[in-house]
Amino acid sequence: MEYTFGRDDIGRYFAEFSMGHEAFGRWLNEELGQDPQRLEQLLSVIEQLHNRQIREYRLDGSEFSLELDREEVRVRAHSLDDSADDTGLEDLEFYDDELEAGCGLDDFRDVLKAWHKLITA
Repeated sequence: MEYTFGRDDIGRYFAEFSMGHEAFGRWLNEELGQDPQRLEQLLSVIEQLHNRQIREYRLDGSEFSLELDREEVRVRAHSLDDSADDTGLEDLEFYDDELEAGCGLDDFRDVLKAWHKLITA
């Protein structure tokens, strides 16, 4: 999973992820943002998962849900749950890499640590 962090023209931080993981960038930008306290809480949850204190964790945001277990992480847009099956488009596949992605827990922790370093520097 490759990613790039940076700042836009007005000084806001942004995250962009490689194809297949774009949803993580949207989640970081739209849900986690630049709140170091929320980020530290999430890193604490990951430690609890590693230490087998908890089995899983779910964080529902305004646009995305984040699900973690002891091995994997999945981010999923709420809009995927809202799609109706009666649209007559059941046979068409939609590009939803910006809406859903998964990765290993250790990779996700590394991403969060890099994001934390960026926003607290």
